[in-house]
Amino acid sequence: MRDKNQIDILDYLANQIKSNLSSDLLKPEYKMFNKHNPTFGHCYIASEALFHLAGGKASGLSIKRARDASNISHWWLESAEGQIFDPTSDQYDHFGTKPPYQNGVSTGFLTKNPSKRAKILMDRCLT
Repeated sequence: MRDKNQIDILDYLANQIKSNLSSDLLKPEYKMFNKHNPTFGHCYIASEALFHLAGGKASGLSIKRARDASNISHWWLESAEGQIFDPTSDQYDHFGTKPPYQNGVSTGFLTKNPSKRAKILMDRCLT
């Protein structure tokens, strides 16, 4: 079980990631929806950045993904105890819905090392 200090660090990192998201990190298809919903479209790189900042595989966090009610993939991290770490969960508040955690499946990221966009986000969080 994770201790409070580990959880606090993960929550801090998630907040750092959230505060460093910007439209230049988005794929073009998400930019229109992101204008009034600043975390929309960022779940993949936010989860990827959090995973690597937390220590990657050594963190013990699982990478999860599920399709939401709009058939869009949502990504987040989860501890072995089921605690969810999702820097972009509030994008669902804008729609009055909840993230699709109940449908989550374990997965991996598309690349072994941080993607270009995740590296940019990680650099912003560390400076």
